[in-house]
Amino acid sequence: MGASLSNLGSNGSAAAPGLGDIPENCVARVFLHLTPPEICNLARLNRSFRGAASADSVWQTKLPANYQDLLDLMPPERYRNLSKKDIFALLSRPVPLDDGNKVRRVFFFLCH
Repeated sequence: MGASLSNLGSNGSAAAPGLGDIPENCVARVFLHLTPPEICNLARLNRSFRGAASADSVWQTKLPANYQDLLDLMPPERYRNLSKKDIFALLSRPVPLDDGNKVRRVFFFLCH
């Protein structure tokens, strides 16, 4: 395999492989071991990384075990049909307390 790749790009006949050539499911498996800020930063690199950064399997591992209990405190229409990434973002937003005088975060990072 390495011998065939060494010929790519050197004579201009074919483009050299790049980050975009890594299969999305492989990138997603790497993302399982990264923090949310690291995932979001890498998602900016290319389409494959962006797709992997949206995978439910990645964000499921970032949610706390009791995340459904936290969601049950909200009206169902706020979280129904959301992806795991969107649920993570929802739970990362500040929650107003004491008539809006205080805020509390469930998580400390919001992925933009």
